[in-house]
Amino acid sequence: MQQWQRQKKSSPKGRLKVTFFGEAGVDTGALSKEFLTEMIAEIETRLFIAGVDKKGKNPVYCLNSLDRNYFRSAGEIMAVSLAQGGPPPFFLREWCFQYLCSGDYDSIQVTTSDVTDLEFSLLIEKVNSTDDMSELTDEILSCGYTGKLSADMKSNIIRAIVLHSSMRVVPMLNQLRKGLQLYDLQKVMEMHPDLCLPLFVPREKDDRVDAGFILENCHPVFSDKGSVKYTKEVNVMNFFQDFLQEVEDRGMYYHNSTTYLLE
Repeated sequence: MQQWQRQKKSSPKGRLKVTFFGEAGVDTGALSKEFLTEMIAEIETRLFIAGVDKKGKNPVYCLNSLDRNYFRSAGEIMAVSLAQGGPPPFFLREWCFQYLCSGDYDSIQVTTSDVTDLEFSLLIEKVNSTDDMSELTDEILSCGYTGKLSADMKSNIIRAIVLHSSMRVVPMLNQLRKGLQLYDLQKVMEMHPDLCLPLFVPREKDDRVDAGFILENCHPVFSDKGSVKYTKEVNVMNFFQDFLQEVEDRGMYYHNSTTYLLE
């Protein structure tokens, strides 16, 4: 990141040309793509942190990186990568992307799943698992909560922790937005958020309708345990599961209620 800042003598909007020390050759595009690929990977690893659900990352709360304008440089590199054939930075949580588009925190919806900082994740677990908040008083108050510390206020306490966890990384996102202003990318994101979303937010898992999908969405209502009907119903579900697995193993899959045989 420091090298990027030092070498940026002219506008970063110019065509990126890369020379690796100890390697001969003229950059015709391949070296630039290699450089951008490595930079995007390093940005993801060093400046962002993932949650348990693996649905994207939040900025790391690091005032040193903020003070050194690393997040702004990261935004510039992301913009250059998208404009000049590098990889997209699709590792952000959706709420971070929405904030980058609008700059309006009030319109952003964050939940407990958006808390990626281990300290606050553990604090939420502690609050959920106890009715005695006395041992957690200092930690809760440090998150900006000023209400009553009692079991019946758990939802409010957890909400305060979630907001504190996300609000404290807003300065990092603001700096990132400044970097994304290259090529007017930030304006494009604001005007076309749906089109830009796949470039910044991880794609959902394969939504193909397979055996696992069907079984996960089956919610059978069985008869009373121990009854003859219950035994028959369980056997039917077991046979159904075996059938679906056999069909899948034979190279077939399901889509829109139609079965296709793969060649």
